Parts: sequence; C-alpha cells; structure tokens
Amino acid sequence: MRPRVRRREHTVVLFIAFLFILSLIAVNAIWPQGFTVFIAIGGTLGALMVLYEVRLTKQIAQAEFIRDLQTSFASDPNIGELWRRLLLDEKIGPDDRHLMSSYLTFFETVFLLQDRGALDLTMTDDLFRNRFFTAVGHPVVLREALLKKVGAFTNIHELISVWHQHLMTHRKPIHDGYYSYIEAVLEAKGFEIVELNKGHLDGLLALQASVLDSLEHREWLRENPAEALLECLHSDGSHVALGALRDGQLVAAAILYDGGTGKESIKRYLTDDEVLMRESINLKLVLADPAYRRHRLGATLVKLLEQRAYKLGRREILCTIHPRNVPSSSLFKGLGYSRARIVSTTYGKRAVYARSLRSIDAHWIR
Repeated sequence: MRPRVRRREHTVVLFIAFLFILSLIAVNAIWPQGFTVFIAIGGTLGALMVLYEVRLTKQIAQAEFIRDLQTSFASDPNIGELWRRLLLDEKIGPDDRHLMSSYLTFFETVFLLQDRGALDLTMTDDLFRNRFFTAVGHPVVLREALLKKVGAFTNIHELISVWHQHLMTHRKPIHDGYYSYIEAVLEAKGFEIVELNKGHLDGLLALQASVLDSLEHREWLRENPAEALLECLHSDGSHVALGALRDGQLVAAAILYDGGTGKESIKRYLTDDEVLMRESINLKLVLADPAYRRHRLGATLVKLLEQRAYKLGRREILCTIHPRNVPSSSLFKGLGYSRARIVSTTYGKRAVYARSLRSIDAHWIR
C-alpha cells in the first residue's frame, strides 16, 4: 500500500475519532442518562477500529514482503538465469546445480515465511505459482536437486504439498509441473508408472484378487470379470488405465472408463442430460497392493488420471463407493471429491462421488 493512501486512511480515522468526541460532549449535555450507553457503543466501535488497524498493518507488512521477494527473485543472477532457461526451454544439466540451489532456496524462504504466519500464500500464488511449479516439475531439477538425496530440500517438498492443497481448496488451476513431480517421486522410490494394455490383464486380475482378499468386508469392492477389464485395456483412447510396477509386478492400478450416454455412465444416475453425460467420465477402478499402501499409489494414480481426463476434454470425474467403505470415502474426500447422493445400482447401493475438473485450467496443461 502506498504511503499517500495510508496517510489518507489515518486522516479518516482521526476525523471519525474527533466526531465521536464531539458526539460524547453533546450527548452528555442533552441526554445524561444515555451517556453510559453511548460510551459502550463507542467502546465497541473503538475495538472494531483497532481490529481494522491490525488487519491493515498485517496486509501492508505482507505486501512489503511480496515486494521484497519479487525484488530478490528478479535481482539474483542465479535465479534469473535458471528462470530464463526454464522459460525458453533451454538445456539445464548437472553442472547447473548452483542455479537450482539458489532457485529452490528462494522458495524455501517463501515456505518459512508462510509457515510462520508472516505471509499468506494467497498473496504469493498468482505471482509465483508458475515460477515454482515450472521448476519443481522439471526433470533435471527433480533428478539433480529435489530427489537426488533423501532429506534434501524438505521445505520445498512441504511447500509443494501445502501449495497444492491451497489450489484445491480455492479451486485454482493445478500446474502441470505438479503432476510431473508426483510421478517422479514414485519413480524415485522404485516404482514405474505405465499405461496399461492387454498384456497387463493377468497382473491386473491378480492385483484385484489380492486386494479383495485383504478386505474385511469383501462386498465393499465389486469384482470385475476378465472381459470387463480387458475392455478397459483396449488402446482406442476411450478408456485410460494407469499402473504402478515394482520389479515388473503390477502393485497398483486405476482406470478411467468412458461410459458415454450408455448404461455404464455413472452420470446417468444423476441426470438425463446427454451433454452432461458426455462431459463426464467414470473412475472405474482404483487398486493398490496392501503391502504398498503407505506409498499412496492409488491417490497418485487418481491425480494423474485427472490430468488425462482433462486432456480428453472431460469436465467431471465420477466414481461410486460402498456407503460403509469409510477408508475409500476418506481417500476421495481428501482428493477433492464430494459426495453427490446414494443411488441404487445393479450391484447394490452406492454413494456417488464427483470431482469437477474446471479448476484444471488448459493454460497449465502442455
């Protein structure tokens, strides 16, 4: 906030205070019995003015932080050089670690300011979102800095999580760099993310059987026959199946299924509008080997499928969950899905969960 605007607001506050003092004198002279009431009202107004001043001061301090951060970003030669290369898609190699370190250290400062309440992420989002996620999603930055050594740049990893949650909460665009990051994290842990095809059918059936056997309530998950899964693995572009491999074994899978306007469309339970049906797509299946659940493989595959669904031109993803399946409900709520209603399907009562993809802006999808 500019000093001139700040002085004008102080003048207004002083003028109001002066009017209030004159009003006190007048009330005491004309209506002595109402003086106490007027004092109480004045105290309330005074408290509100103090709160306003505190809020205004905090906003000014944060605005100054943003200004100083922008100046720091623009004036550091290492940061500027890396950002130029990222923008122009020029070569970045192992010898440029000093550039990466300066760049990431800058955003560690952003995280510490935000974590200590000195900076509101809302104020930094529009200015720094693209600069941040473009870097953390770059394959060389990931390989040579963020994921090169366990425990390196922990504040950056935390900031990615906090920033992504902020974008989800405020329904803002999810940058393409975030998806590159989460895929690279799994690969750094020894998993390989692949698009499944007909050759993965046996592995998918074995994974489904393993997950079903691990469930306390087997009815929570519908068993898909081989024919239905094989249909999902056709490479005609209507369905998308992603999997995570560990040492060549399929340990997690998730499938997008295009139900169109037919009976397989989950949207059909919610509307008769065929246009809306075509804009939606089913999340048919999410499976994760119980031995690897702590890696959140299912959640990562779902996020990657959301990116694919947007590229297919879909506006919404729908899935069905058994009403008593609390773990799955909690998982999808944490991923930004909201419960629409309970419906009757051919395989029993199910809760329909939906996630709008409108917050994934095409500007961020390469």
